[in-house]
Amino acid sequence: MRLALRLPRPFARRSRSAPAARRRRAPAALLVGAVVILAAVVGLAGAVETVKPEWRDPEYGHRLKQLHALRAANPGRPLVLAVGSSRTQMGVSPAAMTRPDALVYNFGQSGAGPLRVHLTVERLAAEGIVPDVLLVEFFPAAFAHDGPADEQLKELTARLSWADLRRVEPYTADAAVLRRRWAADRTNSWHSLRLVLMSHAQPGWLPWPDRLNFQWEMMDPFGFSPYPHDEVSDPDRDRGVKRVRDQYAGLMSDYKVGAMSDRIFRDLLERCRERGTRVVMYSTPEGPSFRALAAPAEPAVRAYLAGVGVPVVEPAGDYAETDFADGHHLLRPAAERFSRQLGAALR
Repeated sequence: MRLALRLPRPFARRSRSAPAARRRRAPAALLVGAVVILAAVVGLAGAVETVKPEWRDPEYGHRLKQLHALRAANPGRPLVLAVGSSRTQMGVSPAAMTRPDALVYNFGQSGAGPLRVHLTVERLAAEGIVPDVLLVEFFPAAFAHDGPADEQLKELTARLSWADLRRVEPYTADAAVLRRRWAADRTNSWHSLRLVLMSHAQPGWLPWPDRLNFQWEMMDPFGFSPYPHDEVSDPDRDRGVKRVRDQYAGLMSDYKVGAMSDRIFRDLLERCRERGTRVVMYSTPEGPSFRALAAPAEPAVRAYLAGVGVPVVEPAGDYAETDFADGHHLLRPAAERFSRQLGAALR
């Protein structure tokens, strides 16, 4: 006896034609997928270049939007802008400076030396923001940089805009190398900016060391980003002091201002003169451990500051080791004390 399985004709026809239908749909699905990916890449690249600078360079972009809002709320008030490194971010509290005659804003950015300070000032000028007074932090280690811009910005290329490439080009050794690196980062922004994007969208999904949301969530309305704790335990401070010593001891023992940093800073001074901006330099306080570490650099620092041709504000009084997290980053109470001194010195 022979058994045969007979399928209903409509079903059988559908089964035979299904692979062919799927084959016809596959190119269309691939095309749709390619269009979606291209739109996502182009859309993100366009957004970070225009309306979402904080997705590209969060320390700059969030401060830019905050400063625009402050100026709109305080029309006509002179602008005093503080620029510098994390020592500025954590050390200058505009609210404590008590300057009712002016709008004071902290535009410090972690690790910023003369190159990034110059870039920040030029970016802001392009936005129509020209300060009446520019407070420039002098941190000797930051002014020791002597490499070209393409070297100094090697790990920060994704933070640059297309216009930034022209701004830093005069300080590059090979502008083409920087442009190629930037183009690779921008065409793959979903990867190069992944930590920034995730820190905005779902920071809890990132390991703690990779999160960047503290860069904007800790800011007060005037850009001040205080150290997260008002007090630091002795063991934590000791570890911080050791880390700082390991980082800066060699640099301070044979200190000199880098030729590239000096060139960039003097170009900044010239731009400010052209725009009518008054420039004042300032040094943030340092604890006993850091002052001892930086002592060998003191003659070179004094000689340089004496020759820059702008006023320099020095911290007044002594600051104890307990005023710092690690010997040179101020805790909030000491930062407010220094900010009051800085505000009084500007009057």
